[in-house]
Amino acid sequence: MKKVFIVWGRELQLSKNIADALNIELKQFYFKKNSILSRLVFLRYIAQGLTTLIYLFKNRPEIVLVQNPPVFAPVTVLFYCWLSGAKMAIDSHTAAFLDKKWRLFFFLFKFVARRSIVNTCHNYKNLEILKNWNISPAMVMQFYNPVYKEDALKQPLLDNHLNVFLKNSKYPIIMVNRFANDDDYKTVIKTAEMMFDYTFFITGNTEECKEKLIIEKAPNNVCFTGYLKHGEFLKLMWRCRVVLAFTLRKDTVLWSVREIMALNKPFVTTDSDVLRHYYGEVGMFVKSNPVELKKQIELALEKENKIKNNIENFLEKDNRRWDREISEFQKFLA
Repeated sequence: MKKVFIVWGRELQLSKNIADALNIELKQFYFKKNSILSRLVFLRYIAQGLTTLIYLFKNRPEIVLVQNPPVFAPVTVLFYCWLSGAKMAIDSHTAAFLDKKWRLFFFLFKFVARRSIVNTCHNYKNLEILKNWNISPAMVMQFYNPVYKEDALKQPLLDNHLNVFLKNSKYPIIMVNRFANDDDYKTVIKTAEMMFDYTFFITGNTEECKEKLIIEKAPNNVCFTGYLKHGEFLKLMWRCRVVLAFTLRKDTVLWSVREIMALNKPFVTTDSDVLRHYYGEVGMFVKSNPVELKKQIELALEKENKIKNNIENFLEKDNRRWDREISEFQKFLA
């Protein structure tokens, strides 16, 4: 039976690993930011819809797994299924449930979800929404656990500026950050002002920061790395003692935590019900408060060896969880 996974988003890593685990083809339909279509969103979705339909009718898959958001991707796939007799499954990310722009299209989300052979989501809070909508069948499919080769992590960093900061730092701390609306970099900068013996690396393209004055006034122990390619990002994180990963968006499970655990690093993350539910055995948790964050960073360093051991035990159990979820999902696609 021919199957395909359709993605309209920019990021492919999570979808690629699902596709690999399911042994199905992954197809991305996305227009880069420098294109005219990317600036006119409605035209971009029309173009992506047309190219998706052309591909589907040419290749005639019998089952189509599609990522949501944008909700217009499953709408397009459903149109193909109506005409071809194929079946659709939907993988809905947390943004589809929480982002304001997508909440406006809940009527479409419900419409396509009720016509899907299965709906997956990323955490139990998302699943509660689907159940409240009487969507069935539905299941949680949490992230897989990546594995990185230590030889690659040990390679020198390409940016000598970062090497200088690391060389002069006894306690290097890194914040996983993109300067998105839900990133809590302000709290981290305020914390750095109280911890001058520590060096704080804050990732992300500073051009995307909406408050430039905050960056300009940051203390000298804060290093803004700029955009880092994934390999460089991992090498820097591997060299740091503690990793910070926050979100101001409720009911969100962070993919970055999986990368942190793959490197076996103590981490401090947002104190939320969802993050405690999934990572309570291994994480340090804090509200958006610099004084409390300072305490948690110090505690993470104090308990570093114990935390690393807890992470190893957690991953061993969690890999079995991933296998179970993939096996359950495959039954719907059979």
